[in-house]
Amino acid sequence: MKTGTVTAAIAAALIVTAGVSGCTSGASAGGSVGDSVGDSVGKKAVDSAETLVAALTKASDEASKAGSADIRMSVTMPGTGGKPTQVSGVYSWGNGLAMEGEMSAKDLQMEELVADGTITYRMVGGAYYYGIDPAPSGPFKGKSWLKVEASAILGEKGAAGLNAGNNDPTAGLKSLKWASNVTKVGTEDVNGKSAVHYRANIPLDKLGEAKSAFGAMGGGSATELVSDIWVDDKGMPARLNQTFGEVAVNVDFVSFGVAKEISAPPAADTADMTELIKNGGAGQG
Repeated sequence: MKTGTVTAAIAAALIVTAGVSGCTSGASAGGSVGDSVGDSVGKKAVDSAETLVAALTKASDEASKAGSADIRMSVTMPGTGGKPTQVSGVYSWGNGLAMEGEMSAKDLQMEELVADGTITYRMVGGAYYYGIDPAPSGPFKGKSWLKVEASAILGEKGAAGLNAGNNDPTAGLKSLKWASNVTKVGTEDVNGKSAVHYRANIPLDKLGEAKSAFGAMGGGSATELVSDIWVDDKGMPARLNQTFGEVAVNVDFVSFGVAKEISAPPAADTADMTELIKNGGAGQG
């Protein structure tokens, strides 16, 4: 398993934590969407922009109360030939930040480590765990999990976003008040449900800790985060798509409130690859 493939896996699970909720630190920079629009087109536009932001903030508040969500996600990054990494699983923030899901072993170039073509992964306490078939010999002998600390890929600052406040997959919607513009695109169907589509552009200097996360994933020279958000008829987020340079992330919220305890695998069953990855080494795979 090579460093680049671990980066893709880390990014897929990380994006709804540091990538989204890390945006909330933009408040200190000053200047809201209302200020920006108001300066150019007057009070009527300010009211309209504030109304849109209020709707998104309410959706964020309601979703945050749920404590967990069943999600389907894809992440596309530079160097992948435009092929997205697919993720599905449960994301929990009600009792500590955690996630558990499944990814294609082929996407991670880990086909030789599992027989069924699927990697089960967990994110717990800022570390990522990848389930593998126990090997009869070699460095992974008898181990059924591989561990990688997020800092091995994102650095200490980027990984800090995982444990920052307001870490749930919708908290970043509150940061839209710092967007350079917010628009209502229209009403569309999302997974069989009618949803209102909003779009916002958040400047780089308003992203806070998320800048480190997006940068680690290959954001390049991007100057803003483009967010498309769909809110269903119950006022809950149904979809969140974000683009930052060549990094594209699409998240579908299938359902909320699917509470599930997610814990780290037993240490005796785990091979820690953090230092290997930090040193640019490669394991079997």
